[in-house]
Amino acid sequence: MLSSKNYRRVALSLIFGSILISSCNRHFTVSGNQYKEYAIDQSAGIDSSLVRYYLPYKKQMDAEMSRVIGQTDQELTKTSDPETLIGDFFSDAILTEGLKKDPAIQFTLSTKGGLRTSFPKGNITVSNVFELMPFENELVVLKLSGASVQKVIDFIAKSSGQPVAGIRMNIQDKKGTDVMIAGKPFDITQSYNLLTYDYLANGAEGLEFLSEATERKNIDKKVRDALIDYINGLTSAGKTINTQLDGRIVVNN
Repeated sequence: MLSSKNYRRVALSLIFGSILISSCNRHFTVSGNQYKEYAIDQSAGIDSSLVRYYLPYKKQMDAEMSRVIGQTDQELTKTSDPETLIGDFFSDAILTEGLKKDPAIQFTLSTKGGLRTSFPKGNITVSNVFELMPFENELVVLKLSGASVQKVIDFIAKSSGQPVAGIRMNIQDKKGTDVMIAGKPFDITQSYNLLTYDYLANGAEGLEFLSEATERKNIDKKVRDALIDYINGLTSAGKTINTQLDGRIVVNN
């Protein structure tokens, strides 16, 4: 069975292998150039030699993508509610795996738009994880001042909730109240360690203020690998995914 890293290596080997084979056997010299556009549609036909070349790799990748790595007790839905099952699952998964790399992490932040699908009830495959997180995002730990964390809280409140773990809050009139981080009341005079991923840490989706981090650390783990490892861990322990809404974000108005 292939890990997600090995899956990518197979694809890259296919591409670069073709280049190396060509470069080892032929030498070309540019003698001129001209432009011609070729339509890629049904009229182009099928190159059976190319199909035969990549078919073994396709079969191997298809087998890996359809590999069952765990089960869910219920469908993990993606809705517009302040707190969602897929959001809680995602956030708990990256927090669990992130803490293995950095025990100082206190809470996580993702965005609803970054989670691209739901999980069906029953078997979960590698393909399901790729559909949920199709990007090559890396987990990043940011050390934020209390003032910067207040901006994170404001962002969550104004957007009526985002996928989080390690933080609980109520939202009243688009403002965060009763905020708890790592089990303690939020203190604006303290600094906090936030786990997120590089796309958001770089300021995407209105999070430019994350550049205010006093420290930034890459923990050498992709988000997708963290999800796969989390599910594999549950399965190895004889457990299923049993995510339940727990009131971590409540809108009162």
